[in-house]
Amino acid sequence: MNRFFSFLNVSKVFSPMTHTSLSAYCKARNLPKASVHKFLKAQCFNTTEGMTSEMIAAADAYFLDDPQPSPTEDITGGLSVVVGNHCTAIEPPSYQGLTVDLGQFRDSESLVISDPLAVAEQFLSAADHLQSALAADIAAREARLQQTRQAQRQIEAKAQQLALEQRLYRLQTAQLDQAQTEETQALAAHLEALQALGKPAATSPQP
Repeated sequence: MNRFFSFLNVSKVFSPMTHTSLSAYCKARNLPKASVHKFLKAQCFNTTEGMTSEMIAAADAYFLDDPQPSPTEDITGGLSVVVGNHCTAIEPPSYQGLTVDLGQFRDSESLVISDPLAVAEQFLSAADHLQSALAADIAAREARLQQTRQAQRQIEAKAQQLALEQRLYRLQTAQLDQAQTEETQALAAHLEALQALGKPAATSPQP
């Protein structure tokens, strides 16, 4: 790199030459064409008509560890052209330690939750617990309903039996009471008839 910048800072005198195509140059040196073209463009070289000896020397100095010497060419008609230092290299800025506040590019604000995934996990856990409680309550209510239905059926059957027994009891007691009354009345009549046959015993006078 130092050799390259030293090369740029020294004015060169060269004669008109035949241009070498960029493709041929890159193929001969096994260099990526896009990288060479980008470098030459950054150094203000125009490769539209190919590469001059100055371009070749600059590219060799930049890309090759051991630059190839440019071929010596005959000066035609004694004409020499002084190119000079047509580009000035500047030191690029350093961005190390630079802080950029992205807020300067925004005009709006938003509401956020610091850890939405943690909140979602808590919600899912609570929802699972609530769903389990709901299912358990439904199961308990269904079990209680089944027990109540079973008890009701058992009681209903016994209640029907009891109602039938009550009706039978009413009929039977009515018949028994009537028979008992009739028999008692008949017995009383016989007793009274027997009593009527005799005289009552004399009672002693009261002193």
